[in-house]
Amino acid sequence: MPKPFPLMVLTPEREFYSGSAVYVGVNTIAGSIGVLADHVPMVSALDVGTLVIEPDEGTRRTAFHSEGFIEVRPDGVYILAQACEWPEEIDEKRALEAEERAKERISHPDEELNLTTMAHSKVALMRAMTRRRIKSMSTTDTK
Repeated sequence: MPKPFPLMVLTPEREFYSGSAVYVGVNTIAGSIGVLADHVPMVSALDVGTLVIEPDEGTRRTAFHSEGFIEVRPDGVYILAQACEWPEEIDEKRALEAEERAKERISHPDEELNLTTMAHSKVALMRAMTRRRIKSMSTTDTK
């Protein structure tokens, strides 16, 4: 049986999750990682992606996470993200609109579009697409 560890997920607006977990998975800038109890201490930057939390063996919750950091310490795992949302909190219409706006900016750049703006548009597109994917996963899971 997996050993539980303390997990805290924070955003600037709220404490997203605080409790024990037997597993947490996130997307870092170097790829996806999974953390179990007694993981080697580390810090990594988060990319936009899927947050997977297993509070106990056999239970799994999936959520959206944006950029931030994960710190794995002997006393627990701490995740600081700009945003985290459970599937039921994701506004699919808003995510679709954001995806369409980002695609439009990327596919039809104007003279004023610089590299920074292009990078922001690509991140916005990734956020919107990830939110929609997580929302659709939860919809198919409940059917």
